[in-house]
Amino acid sequence: MRYTNHLRNSIKHIQKIISQDQNVVNVDRYRVSIKAGNGGTGLARYNGVGGSGGNVYFVTRPDMAFTAFPTAKAFKNGKMVAKAENGLPSIQTRLNGEKGNDLVLPIPLGVEIVEEERNLLLARPHRVHQRILIARGGEGGHSGNGFIPQKGEQVAVTVHLKLRPNIGLVGFPNAGKSTLLQAFLPRKSVKIAPYPFTTLKPQIGFWSPNKVIPEEEEPFTLTLADLPGLIEGASQNRGKGYQFLKHLEYCGILLLVIDVNGFQLKNSLEEPFRNALETIALLNIELESYDKRITRKPAVVFVNKLDIAKDIEGAHRLRDTLRETNWWKDLPKDLQPKLPLTFDGVVLASAKNGDIDELKNLLTRIHKNSLIRDIPEDLLSKPTKYLV
Repeated sequence: MRYTNHLRNSIKHIQKIISQDQNVVNVDRYRVSIKAGNGGTGLARYNGVGGSGGNVYFVTRPDMAFTAFPTAKAFKNGKMVAKAENGLPSIQTRLNGEKGNDLVLPIPLGVEIVEEERNLLLARPHRVHQRILIARGGEGGHSGNGFIPQKGEQVAVTVHLKLRPNIGLVGFPNAGKSTLLQAFLPRKSVKIAPYPFTTLKPQIGFWSPNKVIPEEEEPFTLTLADLPGLIEGASQNRGKGYQFLKHLEYCGILLLVIDVNGFQLKNSLEEPFRNALETIALLNIELESYDKRITRKPAVVFVNKLDIAKDIEGAHRLRDTLRETNWWKDLPKDLQPKLPLTFDGVVLASAKNGDIDELKNLLTRIHKNSLIRDIPEDLLSKPTKYLV
């Protein structure tokens, strides 16, 4: 029952995070210019002390939607200015100036706060009602500083949303990720087209498995995230890779979707053709280059488009190869990952034909066998690289 309640609450939280549209995440970061209050002027004649400026805090709120990030009306061109009150000056009738009011900005869980100038991770809040000081107010004027007030701290930050899907779909463009998501959720409207980069924004689906569930257990729901297609160099932000890879940091299961016939970004001599095994290795390299911890997650390979496979026997040989721990050994040196993924299963099928029962059962079993863990301490403390 505790396990079921945890899942139910997690799904409700994710649905609230993207409440404006439970299909597409339109915005996954906001830029905020933050200014703490200045201190108030001191009164030298009477040794009066000016009030300190107000501080600026972020505080996590339960079940807050990311789309409801505070004071949306203040946003202009994706930016928001947030300023705390200045401290009041010391005057003859009030020698101790009052402190300026603090500014408290509510934020949802599942965000990261990054200082833009130094590209530095300031906070990764993971508890409800966690209070985070972002900018400290200036000191009021007093005898120790010549009665001259100090200015409040000023900083520009980016608030990043990181999705927490149970299953993250990863693949090169046009591998069939959106088609697969629609096969899981036939009533969901997903944009599908036979050209790369159909998916421009992360899409979320909510899937309730109806197989491989003991009768005594309550049904549960899993979240699937269809991320825009990666390309070689995504970990170096080619194709805005950072914006997409970050959503895999908290996912439970990696689902690599591979075109059985291989991939070429465009018909050009400058873009190499990659066969199915090479695309898997390249995806592995992009994941480890971005964050090596992602490679430790459970992983499944879905070899797609079997209905139009040019070499059926080759597809079955690929499955046998991927079942080996050294599946990468025969690849050229520059295509061999340093931290190879270990695959919990390989499925050959066609998402277009809806032939995904084997995949559904496999993902359900892996999820049910996975332990529910809190965020590791090293993940909370180690900075994450960003390109804003």
